[in-house]
Amino acid sequence: MTEWTRIGEISLLQIQTGEMTGQGSYDISMLAPVDALRLTPDGVVGLVDDEWIVDRHHRQHPAARHWHPGHALSFGFTSHYDLMWTLFRGTPLGVAGENVIVVADQMIHPEDIAGGIRIETDDGQIELENPEVLEPCVEFTRFMTSRPDASAREVKPDREKLRNGVRGYAVGIAGPDPVEVGLGDNISIGAG
Repeated sequence: MTEWTRIGEISLLQIQTGEMTGQGSYDISMLAPVDALRLTPDGVVGLVDDEWIVDRHHRQHPAARHWHPGHALSFGFTSHYDLMWTLFRGTPLGVAGENVIVVADQMIHPEDIAGGIRIETDDGQIELENPEVLEPCVEFTRFMTSRPDASAREVKPDREKLRNGVRGYAVGIAGPDPVEVGLGDNISIGAG
């Protein structure tokens, strides 16, 4: 039986409308804030001005190349952004591309979240299992360090600082029924 610990509430929801990395750069213009997310086993879609838009990591996105069912939904935490801002520089919240940003007072380490993530909505709750650490890419590390022309070798020490969950987590979504989540919904984590 998983023991759940409430972390905080959702403060930002967003989708990626297209590829953020390419030609060695990191393009944050591909991020779009949304009013709600609809979670499906194929990925997420975001509600913008009464229109549902498919996230870049959704199985049905036109540019989907390497769909990964375990990366259908991604999470970041405000405490992790506080650390990144201390280490590197201030950036917009959510710039790492996570779908969900959660207000958190403490760092969320892989062992803290091993039991999964639970989202509590007005209509019920959904438990998401097997969170995976999101690895920081070279392009994101260049962006955070303000060194767009740095080689992969040059940013390697900084990439290490973004590992072990600092960059965020991804989960798969089980179940056939879509679930909608919104701003202010509560997030709990389960220890493994």
